[in-house]
Amino acid sequence: MLHGKSTMSDGLSRKALSTAVLSSGFSLTAAGTVMLGVLLPVLSQKWGLRDDQAGLLLFVQFFGSGLGAFATGLHRIRSLATGYGLMAATLSVLMLGGFRTAYAAFLLYGVGLGMAMTSTSLLFSDRWGDDRAAKLEWLNFVWSAGAVAGPVGFLPFLHQGDYRALFATILAFSLAMFAWVVLREREEVRVTPAPRSGPRDHSARVAFFLLLLLAMGTVGVEVAMSGWLTTFSHRAGMRSVAGAALATSIFWLGEMASRFAFSTRLLGRVGRWAVLRWGLWGVTASAIAVIAVPRPGFIFVAAWMAGAFIGPLYPLLLSFLLELSPWGWFFAVGGLGAAIFPWATGLLSAHFHSLRIGLAVPGVTGLALAGLAALVSRHLRPRGAPMHELTEM
Repeated sequence: MLHGKSTMSDGLSRKALSTAVLSSGFSLTAAGTVMLGVLLPVLSQKWGLRDDQAGLLLFVQFFGSGLGAFATGLHRIRSLATGYGLMAATLSVLMLGGFRTAYAAFLLYGVGLGMAMTSTSLLFSDRWGDDRAAKLEWLNFVWSAGAVAGPVGFLPFLHQGDYRALFATILAFSLAMFAWVVLREREEVRVTPAPRSGPRDHSARVAFFLLLLLAMGTVGVEVAMSGWLTTFSHRAGMRSVAGAALATSIFWLGEMASRFAFSTRLLGRVGRWAVLRWGLWGVTASAIAVIAVPRPGFIFVAAWMAGAFIGPLYPLLLSFLLELSPWGWFFAVGGLGAAIFPWATGLLSAHFHSLRIGLAVPGVTGLALAGLAALVSRHLRPRGAPMHELTEM
C-alpha cells in the first residue's frame, strides 16, 4: 500500500516537473517568436533592408511556423524534439551566416517554432483531458510572459548591436530543451483520431470555417502589431532601439494581463461572445490610435490597450477548435495569418514610403474580423447552439 502511494507520488512529481519544464520551453518559444520583430531595426541597418524586404523576413518565419504546425502529427514527443532541434540548428546558421542565408534560415527556424509550440499545446491537451481548458489558458499566459520578458532580456544585446550573441543565447536554451525532451519526455499519451463526421447542418459548416478565418486574422493582427512596433516607435522619435523595444514589451504585457484575467471566472461572468466582440472592436480602435498619434508616450498606451484587447481572443478560438480535433492542422491557419499580415504591412510601407500607412493593415483587418464575428453569431444563434457544439470537420 505504501509502495503504491510512493509510486503514485513519484508519478505526480514527474508530471509536475515535466509541466514546469515544458512550460518554460513554451515561454522560450514566445521569446523566440518576437525576437525577429525586436531585431528588425538592427538587421535592417546591418543588412541594408527596405521595409518590404524586412517584412518578407517576418513572412518566411511565420509561414514556416504554420508549416511546422501542419507537420505536427499524433506523435507529440517526436515533434517536440524535432522542433527544438530545428531551432538550435537554424540559430547556428544565423550566427555564422548573414543576409544570404537569412531567409532560408528564418523559414526553417519558424518550422521549428511551429512544431515546438503546437506539439506542446497538444501534449498538454492530451495529458490533462477534462482540465485542458485551464491548462491551455495557463500555457497562453506563460507564452505571453515570455513575449513580455523577451524584449526586455534582449536590451543588453540591442545596446551593443550584437545580434549574434542573442542568437547564441536562444540557441543554448533550445539545446537544453532538446536534451530534456530526448532524455526525459518518454511517456506519451496515445491519441486515437476521432471519426471525422460532417457538420450537422450548413450553418455549422459555415460557422466552422468562419472561426478558422477569425483565428487567422486575430493572429495576423497580433503579429503585425508586435512585429512592427519597435521599428515604428523608433521612427516616431524614440532615440534608441532598446527604448523602442519597450513598446513591444508593453504590448505583450497588456496581452499577458488580459489572458491572466480571463483565465479566471471572469470569462464566465462576462460571456465568451462579449469578450470576442469587445476584444475585436477594442484592438481595432487601439491599432488606429497607434498610427493616429505617432508619439512615443501615446504609442506605449495604445500598445498596451491593443495587447489587452487581443489577448484573450486566440486562446478562446483555440479552445473551440481543440474540442473538434486532436490534430494540430488548424494551428497552421494562425501561422498563415502571422505570415501574411506583417508582410502586407511591410509591402504597403515600402510602396508608400510610410510605415504609418502600412500599419493601417491591423486596423482594417480588425474591422473585417468584427464583421466575421457577427456572421458566426448569426449562423449559430438562431438555433441557440453554443460554439462548443460545432461538429468536427
